[in-house]
Amino acid sequence: MAIYALSDLHLSFNKPVTLYDVNPDQDIEKPMDVFGWTRHYERIRDGWLRLVGPEDTVLIPGDISWAMKLDVARYDFDWINQLPGYKVMSPGNHCYYAHSKKKVREMLPEGMQWVDADYTLVEGRVVAATRGWMLPGERFFNEEEDRKIYERQVGRLRLALEAAAKEQPGREKIVMLHFPPLTASAKESGFMEVMKEFGVTLCVYGHMHGKAREEAIQGRVDGIDLRLVACDAIDFCPVKLFD
Repeated sequence: MAIYALSDLHLSFNKPVTLYDVNPDQDIEKPMDVFGWTRHYERIRDGWLRLVGPEDTVLIPGDISWAMKLDVARYDFDWINQLPGYKVMSPGNHCYYAHSKKKVREMLPEGMQWVDADYTLVEGRVVAATRGWMLPGERFFNEEEDRKIYERQVGRLRLALEAAAKEQPGREKIVMLHFPPLTASAKESGFMEVMKEFGVTLCVYGHMHGKAREEAIQGRVDGIDLRLVACDAIDFCPVKLFD
């Protein structure tokens, strides 16, 4: 019963499809070929099927679907649902369909869970999640526009971990963020401070693609293991976190 992680699936099916019957010219709304991700869903499928069993769990921290509306995102979630394992998902910056946590949860097939500003339990471990945001000190951080969103997201992570600490004392804590909690130009953040305060041991995140991956901060920082799990950073294959 292992725990894996894989983010930034960036699916965009426009109709119901199965794992092996996708017509890339007709069934995909936004192909990722322009980014060099040619038929990347096949690579995700093959790697997932090779590693993940029905008793395992896969954490998916954001940018799951390009869909603008929930009734279209359903096609992507239904495709993921055909893959083995239990799926725990949280929002990314492109999850425009996820305005209502309640509605997302009502739509999801059995065996899939949406976590946002709260937490769940996976194999006896707390998994808390929120989207995260661009960090103060980063090149494109706009104090007027981004500060409020950033502080709100830090607060949402705090709410999730406070609830977990109260309701599940003593359990190991994992955090799912979509945005990284540290970058090469932002060496500290409220996300890191909150995670340190509550004794988080592992944080998985996505969002960083292409050349940005080279600047990703990974490994142990202040007692927290940071791992970039964006698809193109890990060869479109779920990475094992725990056996």
